[in-house]
Amino acid sequence: MGENIDRRKNNLRLACSAWNIACLPLTRRESEIKRYVKEYRSINKTSSYGARAVEENLRTVISQKDKLYPNLNIQIIDSDIVVVDGVENIAVISKRNE
Repeated sequence: MGENIDRRKNNLRLACSAWNIACLPLTRRESEIKRYVKEYRSINKTSSYGARAVEENLRTVISQKDKLYPNLNIQIIDSDIVVVDGVENIAVISKRNE
């Protein structure tokens, strides 16, 4: 989703961050969500409305990860959208937590 590749890359980064937060123990998630939103707001100079939207998006992805993949505990190390022969592809590097 996103009107250009930079926006889609930003959305992918947010989704990967949310996934990684969802892999944390429940006791750590809330503080990590707050830290992420605070850092996002600082870096992007967004309004409180924008920060609330980011937090809502994080919580939505976390909820979906919990619902669809509750026992999958794989951290995403890096991700990118790469264009191959004019087609956008998602490349992901992950690490299984043990």
